[in-house]
Amino acid sequence: MQRAAHYKRNDPAFVGNLANAYFTTKRYDEARATFRKAARLDPRAIQFPLGVANSLAMQGEFETAEAQLQKLSVRFADSPLVWFNLGNVQRERQRPAEALLSYRRALEVAPDQVDARNSLACVLHSMLRFDDAEREYRECIRIAPDYLLARCNLASVVMDLGRFDEAAAMCRDIISLTPELPLAHSFLGVALSHQGRLLDALASHTRAAGLSPDDAMIAQSCAVTLADSGRFMQSLPWFARSLVLGPTLDSTHQLLAFALLGHGCFTEGWAEHIYRPAPASFRAEHPQVALTQTLPEDLQGKNVCVLREQGLGDEIFFLRFAPLLCAAGARVTYCASGKISSLLKRVDSISQVLEEITPPADADAIILAGDLPHALSISNSTALPRGPADQPLPPAQRWPVCISVFWPPVPQPLPLVPSPHRIAEMRQRLNQAGPGPYLGLTWRGGTPPREQRAVIWVLYKEIGIAPLAAALNSAPGTLVAVQRNPQPGEIASLSRALGKPVHDFSDLNEDLEGMLALMSLLDDYIGVSNTNTHLRAGVGKTGRVLVPNPPDWRWMMNHGRTSPWFPGFTVYRQSLNGDWDTALDDLKRDLNPM
Repeated sequence: MQRAAHYKRNDPAFVGNLANAYFTTKRYDEARATFRKAARLDPRAIQFPLGVANSLAMQGEFETAEAQLQKLSVRFADSPLVWFNLGNVQRERQRPAEALLSYRRALEVAPDQVDARNSLACVLHSMLRFDDAEREYRECIRIAPDYLLARCNLASVVMDLGRFDEAAAMCRDIISLTPELPLAHSFLGVALSHQGRLLDALASHTRAAGLSPDDAMIAQSCAVTLADSGRFMQSLPWFARSLVLGPTLDSTHQLLAFALLGHGCFTEGWAEHIYRPAPASFRAEHPQVALTQTLPEDLQGKNVCVLREQGLGDEIFFLRFAPLLCAAGARVTYCASGKISSLLKRVDSISQVLEEITPPADADAIILAGDLPHALSISNSTALPRGPADQPLPPAQRWPVCISVFWPPVPQPLPLVPSPHRIAEMRQRLNQAGPGPYLGLTWRGGTPPREQRAVIWVLYKEIGIAPLAAALNSAPGTLVAVQRNPQPGEIASLSRALGKPVHDFSDLNEDLEGMLALMSLLDDYIGVSNTNTHLRAGVGKTGRVLVPNPPDWRWMMNHGRTSPWFPGFTVYRQSLNGDWDTALDDLKRDLNPM
């Protein structure tokens, strides 16, 4: 092409072909200069100045590329390619609303341009407009049924809408068409993980990694699934691989934190926990607050302001570290959620409770609750080895290991004191429900997937009414439902399945003073982990917790029936194949000993 363009140096077609060859071989400086020469030879042709703009974009010069494309959008307002590429640059510059407008202009001119429609859907997806994104992905596939990227994207948004069975079926369809597409195998693994089928998920992620060994996100998925399925040592080199391949992926650090914490490597886990999104989000929302992730070396007489983060259960969980601050001589101020502020005002280790994010002027340190464990750590964390991609990964034996029988000591649950008059009130309410013993029940915890509207998943836990009833059908005493926001008819269905009434105490989820009093009176508590679990631990009681896969790290990763964070609680785990049969059989046997 160079020789042809030399002989036909005044022919824009030959010069343009050479420019395209430079672009294809990623020689963008030469591509840009050659496209400009072709544009001078034929000023009316759009493809040459468009090539200049695309070359600039590929070199990361997005501002200059956007200026060029804006000019072209005036000259060639009817060109869908101009609007499509303008949308791409605006998307790269983190201006999704403008990118949407540009993609829509492209589709007004050419409704069947599938790349523009897929990109439009991707922006909607990133803006958490999942229903709109699904509609656009489906339209894209209607126009081009063999457009596999749109099919994968559709499976992804269907997962974000919580329809995991449907997403898995979509991924299998894609794999049947193109068995070598790593993204389809990876998305199938994600869908299977959300169904609790960790062994099947691991097989899919391993296949994806074999097809795309240099993909940091696929390596991350392999690492997480190995850790969740109890193969901790095998997961660590995969985490290292992900960090080498994608050093800016904070999500790998966050997921590594969960794996380390779930396997008892607490010091190392808390060091990685600082990469979670909460600190950056807080700083963006409250730039005036001088947030820190460390504490003064000498805490004697210091006023440490601790800020809430995440959900109510997490607030209560991380406040177990407040007594350590108090023991070191600090005065603790806590900015709490309104629903639990009155409970915390009776905690001896907390000097002041505020309901607004308004740290006092005399605060010596302002810190998020989730940063307390690392800030209070008495030993240096073991940093994960990482470096250039061409360096060998560290062998597994170099990684820290803890044996589950000997968990390192951890702070015990924050002591919570129920109000005496609320105890009397709840005792009367229980007596009206029936005779003891009293068993509290929940079957769902967290935010359902469809309602999360987030790209980073918050753990959701649920067990079906029918299998739960089968495990409880011989349980003695009076059953009390403390499920938050039960769906219409759920409690009645559980009552019918058990053949005995289940009394509805769900209203107390909006009255945590009442719920705390109730938790102190119940003889047993059975269900998935939620805020009530933390309240139950706070009043010094125990319970029976149904732990799904993948597990919340606080219940440890497939390590027996106990957790150091909740002494006395019994853990019943979903199997790695996704079924609850063994766990519920164990629960039934424990509730009805011979």
